[in-house]
Amino acid sequence: AADPFEHARRRTSLTGTMVKSHVDCSPDLTWALVQKQNVFVRRSRSATRQKTHRSFSAETNNLMSLHTYKHSGLAHAGVGIKGVADKNPTAAVMTVGDKATSVKGIFQQQAKTVANLCAAARPDLTVDALKKIAAVARAGRSAKALAK
Repeated sequence: AADPFEHARRRTSLTGTMVKSHVDCSPDLTWALVQKQNVFVRRSRSATRQKTHRSFSAETNNLMSLHTYKHSGLAHAGVGIKGVADKNPTAAVMTVGDKATSVKGIFQQQAKTVANLCAAARPDLTVDALKKIAAVARAGRSAKALAK
């Protein structure tokens, strides 16, 4: 009997990596496929029995960690912000699509940079991005105060 994975194994042994396929599809179709269940959805057991429950998401490019079409990092080219634990605790890294930008300086400079980057990619998430950078800056200030 022929091995159905023979071609992939032969290709792997030649190149050292598996062949990965990528299919482009619309954000609407992607959301329809991942809306009901995916690996990133976080629901509490008690919340599923209540009428008004919120589903959260652990996607990397989901600013508000909400499981909604608007905030989905899987359906859209995501905009993500995360704090960096290095010498500057108030520094952050903003990811727009595949490009990562380091955001440093005082809070006003960070807010201006984030607003400009977000307005170019996803203008509907500008307010959410500013909320996230404010939370990162606030956490950095408290970490800086604890270090003293």
